[in-house]
Amino acid sequence: MNLKKLIPLIGLVCICLGVNAEKLPSKTKVNRSIDFVSKHLWRGSNSGTAPTIEPTLEIQTGRFTFGAWGAYATDDSYQEVDLYVSYNTPLFQFSVYDFYCPRPNFEKSKFFDFDSENSVHLFDATAKYKGCAKFPVSVMGSVLFYGEFDKDINGDQNYSTYFELGYSNLIGGKKISYALGFSPFKGMYDDKFNVVNINVTMYDEIKLTDKFSLPIRGGLTLNSATEKLFLTFAVTLK
Repeated sequence: MNLKKLIPLIGLVCICLGVNAEKLPSKTKVNRSIDFVSKHLWRGSNSGTAPTIEPTLEIQTGRFTFGAWGAYATDDSYQEVDLYVSYNTPLFQFSVYDFYCPRPNFEKSKFFDFDSENSVHLFDATAKYKGCAKFPVSVMGSVLFYGEFDKDINGDQNYSTYFELGYSNLIGGKKISYALGFSPFKGMYDDKFNVVNINVTMYDEIKLTDKFSLPIRGGLTLNSATEKLFLTFAVTLK
């Protein structure tokens, strides 16, 4: 493992551990939702060739969140199931993800195959400063640390690293979020330092009855490394 590449994430972890966070409620909650998304995007790149259905199931207990998230393209061109666990404080979040991305026909996509030479699992560790109402700026750092998808031509792990700066505010009573994501060195995102995700997203609701509203969002995303621009739209059912 190249420790120099892990220094940015280690720095974030050290800062977060020094925070004296307040206690969070210990009550266990179950969260579930389904997003209908016009295009599946992840850190400035798209997967599949059709709209996706993206279910989420989470269990929150104390400071921990255990979750499963999926994405299924309506034309079967892409599918993904992510399992994750997060540790939360009021200001910080630490997470480990297992990105499981089987081929559409499940060829060579056995779930219990964790051989890094062939497996379609990809493991990711993230640390995030979530911001607060008075200072709505977030900072996230991520390192991909295991999986065939993050190998170079020699079969060595890239430890691809991604940082994202976020900000949100209200314009005309609507929440607007902004994100700037970049990779500091050669890896899965690009072959050099580059900004790979510039995003603006607006959140709104469609009021259907006095008691029920449908959350919606629309986003404009530019990947300056690939020079691709995406306009996406999503509806959420909870």
